[in-house]
Amino acid sequence: MADNSLSNQLSKDDIENLRSLKPGTVVDLQIATPTAPKRVRVAYVGMEIPNCLVFQVPASAKWMTIRDLLFVENDLVVRYVLEGTVGQVIAFRSTVLKLLSKPSGLLITSFPERVESIGLRSSKRAQPGIAVSVSSEIVGSGVKTTGIVVDISNKGCRLAMPVNPDWPILDEGVDLTLSFRVGETENSLKAIVKNQHPEEDFVYYGLQFDSDEKVVSDVLAKHTLIT
Repeated sequence: MADNSLSNQLSKDDIENLRSLKPGTVVDLQIATPTAPKRVRVAYVGMEIPNCLVFQVPASAKWMTIRDLLFVENDLVVRYVLEGTVGQVIAFRSTVLKLLSKPSGLLITSFPERVESIGLRSSKRAQPGIAVSVSSEIVGSGVKTTGIVVDISNKGCRLAMPVNPDWPILDEGVDLTLSFRVGETENSLKAIVKNQHPEEDFVYYGLQFDSDEKVVSDVLAKHTLIT
């Protein structure tokens, strides 16, 4: 019997988004390299939930450089567009399991543990669930709490903060600093509270970024798959 542990980590919508990917669809495949990531277009073949996905990679001579990058356990990011009234970009991270040359050039990858999606609109927004450390001078120097970024774009984000008796509900116009960590690297963004919505266990804040656009773009690139 198949182990459903991976598929159980995904929401019903995530699974449906994966199932909406039709065989023959051309997807964007981003391959990790020691320098800059390499992006190519390949055809999707199919999947076996929750074990693997299969893509067609040509075995021709001009593809040999790409095929050399597809070694076992190398990291991949797959992106594709679901057509519809709004349109969605879907992205997920995977790893190489096996590369076949015969009877056809086929790439077998691991099943994703997380799927991201955004609508195609003027200000693209992802819903990555990024854990952040939050500080504000109005609360006190060196006093930090935690939160979750539940919606983000290059202009701002929606932040969910657990109700904390040591933190007041912040008013419109208050400055915040959000600290993101990837491995040993920490990135910070300054933001301004534009609105707040208290609920029983969380306070949701609408924030506008007050940092250089390049800094925002760099953080988005590091913390979300959809770029």
